[in-house]
Amino acid sequence: MQESILRQIANTASKSKTNNLFIIGKGPSLDSLDFSQPLPGIVVCLNDAERVVSGDFGVFSANWVRHSLLEEGFRCGFYLAGKPLPQNVQHVVLPPIPIELDQEDLTILRLQKETFFDEPFVLLNALKIACQTAQYLQAKLDVYLLGFDFTTALGSLAQKAGRDFSGTQGSEREALIAAQESQFLQFLRFFESNKQLRLLHVGTKSYSAVSPASFHRKVFGKAVATPPRSLNLSDPERVLVVAEFTNNHLGDPARLVEMAERAKDAGADLIKVQKRDVDAFYTQEQLGSYYWSPFGKTLRDYRQGVELNQELLELLDKTCRKLDISWFCSVLDWPSFQAVQKFRPALLKIPSTISNHRAFHAKLGHAYQGPLVVSTGFTEEEYLDHILRTFPDNKVLYLLHCVSAYPTPKESCHLAVVRTYRNLVTRFPKLIPGYSSHDLGSMGCMLAVAAGARMIEKHVKLGNVDWVHFDKVAIDLQTEDFARFVRDVRLAEEMTGSDRKTTLPCEHHKYPIRSTEA
Repeated sequence: MQESILRQIANTASKSKTNNLFIIGKGPSLDSLDFSQPLPGIVVCLNDAERVVSGDFGVFSANWVRHSLLEEGFRCGFYLAGKPLPQNVQHVVLPPIPIELDQEDLTILRLQKETFFDEPFVLLNALKIACQTAQYLQAKLDVYLLGFDFTTALGSLAQKAGRDFSGTQGSEREALIAAQESQFLQFLRFFESNKQLRLLHVGTKSYSAVSPASFHRKVFGKAVATPPRSLNLSDPERVLVVAEFTNNHLGDPARLVEMAERAKDAGADLIKVQKRDVDAFYTQEQLGSYYWSPFGKTLRDYRQGVELNQELLELLDKTCRKLDISWFCSVLDWPSFQAVQKFRPALLKIPSTISNHRAFHAKLGHAYQGPLVVSTGFTEEEYLDHILRTFPDNKVLYLLHCVSAYPTPKESCHLAVVRTYRNLVTRFPKLIPGYSSHDLGSMGCMLAVAAGARMIEKHVKLGNVDWVHFDKVAIDLQTEDFARFVRDVRLAEEMTGSDRKTTLPCEHHKYPIRSTEA
């Protein structure tokens, strides 16, 4: 039995034209990947993941997988099976784990054994296949792990996978996923110095080597072939989710690209950055004041270090075009406006930071008539009159309620202001209400959507950096938190629905009208 497995691995490896091996799970991140063209390498499907993409090997243990395969069909060339399959399906039934090896803390030891056992954590056998393949090829193998999300933030199963045969849900699934992630991290650390395999987790975790957005570029040399996304900026019914980078890219090109990829993967509609002329925006006294950062010990060093220069703007524009996501910028002064306009971004923003820079507003109003976003932090009702007078020719004007406190206390959110902006639309049709969030979590943004917000802006960051301004209110893109935030906003959008009262298909009457009541 073991010999037949090794023969099958050798036969499959001999036909491979690359040093790639793909292990397929069923997490929701699979829905952002394109499987219309064959993966360039050996494919190992875990459980019934072959419903998403067919494989060279199928590996499973639980009995529910057999039921799924019998119902949906067999799409792998060879199976390492925990239960017997029909005779016409090429497979071996794996033996149980020997008693002396049947312990959770001996998984690495079992991984190093040549014998294949019936492993409940089927990834172990997939990695054994990878090790044997590397030995046969006498080359280091790149092992991509697709659909291993280790979270239910975006659901428990990819839509492409269809029906869930496992029956696990709720707290049981959460516990199972947590245990699987813990075991996976042991494998990841084990192979860090291994000469046979390079494990490349595809996802948005802190340990992910490749984001879903960059996977196709890395493997196929080009981005996923998807039709251009239509972004209707004047649609009053669509809620746009903006990932606000502020300066949390830290002036680092690699960091900027990774933030864009992760924001796109999490479901953001737009990316926003900010730009200012550091030397003109601050006084010389302010610029010379003490502020520690890796760039130096003055505020000037810090602000110039994290500022977007021309090269970074070009990189951002190029990256967003590849990712098919729009970007825009808060411009805090005239030189910044001129620098950004070269790229013709989808929108332009006047942030709360410069709400009292009225002369700049007037100059901008003469030069720019495109879609405009205005945050209203640290302003009162007269500010709206000022904006409408200053920007009369801008056909789309997103008016974002904002409170300039970081973080904003819940009692200071005053989300009813969004409803006030929504009511103004009848008088000023070009207005679209929104919310620039400086409060923590997603509840405030969900309530803002219910109040009529059609643009939600949220600060994001990449990991914790204790010397960055505003970092404390940002959601970390290295975790699943921003994806969960976007999901919450979409849920609020779905549940808010239409403001017209109509009879819905889901409604029914419990009692018929009696003839005496007619």
